[in-house]
Amino acid sequence: MRDQPLVRVLGPVRFTSRSGDDVAPSGALPRRLLASLALAGQEGRSVAGLTDDLWSDEPPRNPRGALQMLVSRVRSAAADGLLESTATGYRVDASDLLTAERADAAGAAAALALWTGEPGADLDDGTAEELRQRAGRARIRLLALHAATLLDGDRGAEAIPVLERLVAASPLDGEPVGRLMRALAGEGRTDAAIAAFAAHRERLADALGADPEPALVRLNTELLRGAAAPATAELVGVRTSTTALLGREDDLARLLSAVPAHRLTSIVGTGGLGKTRLAHETALRLADRFERIVFTELVGARAAEDVELVLGAAVGARSLQRARRLTEPMPADLPTRTREILADRRTLLVLDNCEHVVDAAAALADDLLATIPGLTVLTTSRVPLLLPGEAVVAPQPLPPATAASALFVDRATAARPGAALDAALVERVCARLDGLPLAIELAAARLRSMTLPELDTRLADRFAVLVGGDRSAPDRHRTLLALIEWSRRLLSPAAADALATLAVFPDGFTGDSASDLLGADAAEVLTELVDQSLLAFVEAPGGAGRYRMLETVREYGLRDLAERGRTAVAARALDDWALRFARRTAPGLTAGVRPAVSRVVAVEEETLLVVLRGAADRPAVAMAVGALLAELWVYRGEFASIVGVLPALIEAGRHRPRSEAEQEESVRGLALAASIAMLSVRPEVPRSLALLRRALGTGDRRGFWRVLAAELVLSRDLDTGVAALDRLTGDPDPLVSSFAHLMRAQLHENEGAVAAAIGDLGAAEAIAARQGYTWFRFLARTNLVSLLGQRGEHAEALAVARRARQEIVELDVDTDLRQLDWLIGANAIITGDLAEGERIFGRLAASRGRGGPADEADDRALALAGLAEVAAARGEWAEALARWDEAVAVVGRASSPWRVVIDAAALAGRAALGVPSAELERPYRRVRTLLIAIQRLQGGRFDAPVVGAGMVGLSAVLRRTDAAAADDLAALGLALGARRDLASIDAAARGVVPAPFGHEEAARRVVAMLRSPAVRRPGPVVG
Repeated sequence: MRDQPLVRVLGPVRFTSRSGDDVAPSGALPRRLLASLALAGQEGRSVAGLTDDLWSDEPPRNPRGALQMLVSRVRSAAADGLLESTATGYRVDASDLLTAERADAAGAAAALALWTGEPGADLDDGTAEELRQRAGRARIRLLALHAATLLDGDRGAEAIPVLERLVAASPLDGEPVGRLMRALAGEGRTDAAIAAFAAHRERLADALGADPEPALVRLNTELLRGAAAPATAELVGVRTSTTALLGREDDLARLLSAVPAHRLTSIVGTGGLGKTRLAHETALRLADRFERIVFTELVGARAAEDVELVLGAAVGARSLQRARRLTEPMPADLPTRTREILADRRTLLVLDNCEHVVDAAAALADDLLATIPGLTVLTTSRVPLLLPGEAVVAPQPLPPATAASALFVDRATAARPGAALDAALVERVCARLDGLPLAIELAAARLRSMTLPELDTRLADRFAVLVGGDRSAPDRHRTLLALIEWSRRLLSPAAADALATLAVFPDGFTGDSASDLLGADAAEVLTELVDQSLLAFVEAPGGAGRYRMLETVREYGLRDLAERGRTAVAARALDDWALRFARRTAPGLTAGVRPAVSRVVAVEEETLLVVLRGAADRPAVAMAVGALLAELWVYRGEFASIVGVLPALIEAGRHRPRSEAEQEESVRGLALAASIAMLSVRPEVPRSLALLRRALGTGDRRGFWRVLAAELVLSRDLDTGVAALDRLTGDPDPLVSSFAHLMRAQLHENEGAVAAAIGDLGAAEAIAARQGYTWFRFLARTNLVSLLGQRGEHAEALAVARRARQEIVELDVDTDLRQLDWLIGANAIITGDLAEGERIFGRLAASRGRGGPADEADDRALALAGLAEVAAARGEWAEALARWDEAVAVVGRASSPWRVVIDAAALAGRAALGVPSAELERPYRRVRTLLIAIQRLQGGRFDAPVVGAGMVGLSAVLRRTDAAAADDLAALGLALGARRDLASIDAAARGVVPAPFGHEEAARRVVAMLRSPAVRRPGPVVG
């Protein structure tokens, strides 16, 4: 091993200068050169390879000469022999990377010291990623070697930090975690070993949704069992359970770590989570850490003054006694005697169920900790004690699909061996029970006398069915109703009333919504409900907060409303809240004037849907809420959702508006309903148009929705609507004019008039930028990307798309963003960035958008087509053909325009891959037949870019036998503005000059050319 490698890349790039100093290269190109040569090793790198590394985007006119100048520049500053010439290029004499990669176990520690920072951090090209990966692999190997050497030498304490670094470097690899756990356990740090397993388990769940490998789980189980025994402390009131503690391994690990490290730890959470069970288990596992453990159940303390009495009884202290002689000292009173007993040995005091006497329990704990230095306190409560230094462990409900189901199956099998337990139904039951262990155990016990499907049905009244639990348990734990009522009795009257009223929210609520519903500032009652663990406060990204109620608690609240005859009043209050919410948020939603509004509305979507379904007798509420949801779904591209609420909008539209606000909402809602009904060819079209006409009346036609309804939705025919668009582009209302430009651009694009469409999009974007119409600006830029691609300007299209992606990410428009990502991926492939194209299309193929089934089919087919193009560009022909087959099969089940584009691209792609003409004959005929059908069915207003793409795709096959006919076919397709997003169609279009025809002339020639003898069949079969 060299003492000082001449080139260093395991950190900032540096090299040995002529003076022997370690210096940094002067500039980006010298850094890239040295890094590239370090990666190449002693074999060196050719001139062509170095040219690609250094100037991948725009190589110099004379690459060899430019490279020679760069090498001379580096040599002039470097030590002799650092940069050597080879027969084909250059190499460096040695590097720290090469040293690290060749080091053996004996040299691993020294090799690890070569790292001086983050490799590749000062590089800005593809070399950086390769360097990071190579260096990362080398570091992991060296850490593993060094750790093994230390462990083999019985130096476990020294190996632990090395293994911790190894786990951090490969966080999803279970093997180093197992070695770390064994090393920690070998040093007597079992708690830390268990915590290491819990951390690994969380990482796997977050990253992969997976569980640790069985061997690691077995090791963790062995450590847990070993940590539980033998018990060395005197145990007072600590109970050993007859059943296994399931699903709480992570919480137990946190407690085993927190309790020894903090003098006060509190297990905090709602009732039924198993806090008491966790406290007993923790006490048992920590028996070897203390001399005495006292478990004190405060459930019997009815008042604050009882707390000291209950504790005294638990520790065996006796209250005040009278002296028998004057010479005898006065016996200590109960508090003093209690403290003397607790102080005489190192003690863990467990105070269970503090919530109903929390102030007294907090005061007692504070005093005990202040006066007894060797005391540690563990509490369970629904609220924290709020004392300085308190560590809080907050168990959460068990995940229904995993831990909750495992608990249910275990307890149900014990209750009735052989019970039929369908996994999906078990998960459903556990989800309905909020993952609460107590509720799950009560439910599982009922399988003694009923089947699982019967239990699922009877959970509609969970408080009636979940009774009769463990006879040894406290009364409050024997029925679910008793559990919730125990919590309710701890509330103030105002908080108890609020709990019932807020239960009408089906999907959580914000603090502002709670205040709106209750008609007063809700801050104090919300705090009280959170403190009693009856509400959970969840902080969302961006700083927004939301309160959530367990379904069990919510059902109790609804039951309380019904018993007090307040259900109708609370439901009407929710309707009124929804109406006010809709009117506050609607103005900011249109055109994306306030981008955050869409997220605000989306969060309340479930609640608004519940209101809409129940507002048949309140048409004003139904219309306002329905219109708001419809506009949200248009904004997010979820048109299938709008179809589902058409009946509700039309039914609400039957009622005449009673105010100007109601009329505006009716026009908006019915305009959206009629538009979607027409686009979806729904039977609701005539009724929605008639109601819209009535709602619009003969009055003022100003305002976006009124103009849209009068001029476009209610236009007599398509020609009238097109003429209206021409007028509306000059409308004084910028919202109207920008929308008109967007719509006219769409019409121009469909006609193949690319230049006119680009002009309209530019105008729309300019207006949107001035007025802050964020969504309209995004639509303009997204459509511009498509049009630039149709002109073959893919580099410019990619630049515009990337800028739009960065600027518009704030919008919650998943469907549109998926379209933009698709365009970025497609143009990246055409411009040579296969890695980005593969990354984007791989992600799109593996994810789902918000659209309906048709959109899902289109998205998947387009993603598969993109992956086919990547494979083809890399020469992976079998993979490319398989992807094309899959894409064609998926899109063949849809009826969207993308079917033609993908079929045509697959045809061109297969032709380019050399598929025999005999195998292409059938797909060729299919594309040709589709194009003729589209032109005949849609007449002069067919989708010209789609038809054009189909014609270009056909030309790729036709070119094998008739190049002149292929040129004519492709030229006509380009005259129609053919889509060229997919690389195979773009490749077939290159070098072809568009035919000199306008849209109308080109449209007239389509069918004639497709039926011409030259195109009808692509010549004789060529094998």
